[in-house]
Amino acid sequence: MDFDKFKQQDLLRYAMTHLSMNRKQFAEEIATTKRALDNWLLPTESAEHRPMPKMARKLICLILEQHFE
Repeated sequence: MDFDKFKQQDLLRYAMTHLSMNRKQFAEEIATTKRALDNWLLPTESAEHRPMPKMARKLICLILEQHFE
């Protein structure tokens, strides 16, 4: 699956769902804070929204690829 085409929020929700993790667990898995994850999940129109670093996105894609092997 080409995870690079997912929007940020969609990728995060997809990963948490398919890995059966809540936000706290997933934040720990990708070595970030729950608050950062929460900000990445906000709609882009929100003043608190933050773009996810490329490194985090690459890590999430690697985790998902390994999960589906």
